[in-house]
Amino acid sequence: MSLVFAAGCGSGGASLGDPPAGVSVGEVAGEALRASAAPFIGTAELFGIEVDATRPSAAGPQALRQVAPGGCGSALPVGFSPGKTTIQTLLSGGMKRTYRVHIPTTASTAKPMPLILNFHGRSGTGIDQEITSGLVPLSDREGFVLVSPDGTGTPMGWSAGATEPNSIDDVRFTEDILNTLTKQLCVDPARVYATGFSNGAFMSSRLACQIPDRIAAVVAVGGVDFPAPACKSTVPVLAIHGTADSIVPIEGGIVRQWQYGGAYDAIEDWAASNGCRSVTEATQIAQGVNHGRFIDCAAATEIVTIEGCDHLWPGYPGVQAGSPASRVSGAELVWNFLSQRRAGSPG
Repeated sequence: MSLVFAAGCGSGGASLGDPPAGVSVGEVAGEALRASAAPFIGTAELFGIEVDATRPSAAGPQALRQVAPGGCGSALPVGFSPGKTTIQTLLSGGMKRTYRVHIPTTASTAKPMPLILNFHGRSGTGIDQEITSGLVPLSDREGFVLVSPDGTGTPMGWSAGATEPNSIDDVRFTEDILNTLTKQLCVDPARVYATGFSNGAFMSSRLACQIPDRIAAVVAVGGVDFPAPACKSTVPVLAIHGTADSIVPIEGGIVRQWQYGGAYDAIEDWAASNGCRSVTEATQIAQGVNHGRFIDCAAATEIVTIEGCDHLWPGYPGVQAGSPASRVSGAELVWNFLSQRRAGSPG
């Protein structure tokens, strides 16, 4: 398993046989904490979000790159089977790279399927992230292709966020994966998503900013970032973060000698880039778990905070029963948000 987990909010007591209860955000009603006409003022009492006149201006509307799904109408390629995970390799930037592909049990070659890119944290691997995220069972249940790539380096990671500038082009690697899989499988190019944990969350954030014509929406767990002065277009973004995160501090701080502005600042930047014009509304979706939504946005911009929890994926195997992180399933939060988004469609 990835070495980047921190133990706060309970790291013992549950086993792989004790799956966390799923919580669907859309099924939980709550009370808006306050209303104001001022732009980019969130629920400051709950989330600590404040007005900043230096926020980036709104980006242009998201437009889908036209990519025809090449695998529709044909049998699954050799090596791919419904309900199975395979390790695939390709050359990207002159390097041999690997990624895991899980084909859902309900895989279709007639109807294009959604696809989720699932990026591990630093020191992790694709298989670590498969286990940690809990997304394989949802892939089978909901019918999406799950892709869990492997990073590079020692410790293994992604060229995003706190990683020092280097020659590894992980955006190109991601595009090479997508170009390959859209030829092999019946994938809906308007429903390609990205999620990740920690350094993988930074990577997902980078993809949303740099190739929004390929990424319909992202969920960044323990590491949302706004990686440029301005991003190319609006992209739906959900951040999930523990309020006591000691590795990637929610209020900002030093992450591997990199000055991280914090999850609140990053989601504020995304709110501005996504054209949000009103305050957030906040609900408590479980005890100790708060969900803030910006409203009047060109693209959904949301944040879920987990009270008193350190650097972890909510609901991962090993979370202590009864802790706030055990009361929600990160996998369910991810899919609930992503499944409602389609590239080029409002929100």
